[in-house]
Amino acid sequence: MGFIIGVIGLVSGYAVLTARSHTRDITRLANVRETQMALEMYFQNHSSYPIAADAIPLGQALSACLSSEGFAAPCATNGPTPYLSVVSVPPTSGLGGLVSCGLLKNVYCYSGTTDMYRIQFEIEGGNTLLGVAKGLNCLTENGFKAGVCAAL
Repeated sequence: MGFIIGVIGLVSGYAVLTARSHTRDITRLANVRETQMALEMYFQNHSSYPIAADAIPLGQALSACLSSEGFAAPCATNGPTPYLSVVSVPPTSGLGGLVSCGLLKNVYCYSGTTDMYRIQFEIEGGNTLLGVAKGLNCLTENGFKAGVCAAL
């Protein structure tokens, strides 16, 4: 009887951990999709993407807002209208530290030219419908791609 209860406890514990991992991945994917939509609105108005030759960590002090001036410090209440007033940071629990830029790990890393961009990010599990895999993934102006982002 005790063995059966132990097995049930083990299985239910694994299910909870899997559900938490899945929830964190959904949050990460939603965050990069939200940033993608804001970047496309920016492109529509400026005919280019924000330029960042070196990858910058999104959602940090100097990249907390996406406005007509590109990624910058938090949006000012009297400043330009933001495309994304709060640039999200990923839930770091469960990540392996595969993504780093600006001396920070477990972040979304953005780099861009006038006509293309890359956002490198990490997830805990894959999603075949979106074309992402466990580990490193890339979001570009053309959508998701599993693996490391190609150089600009």
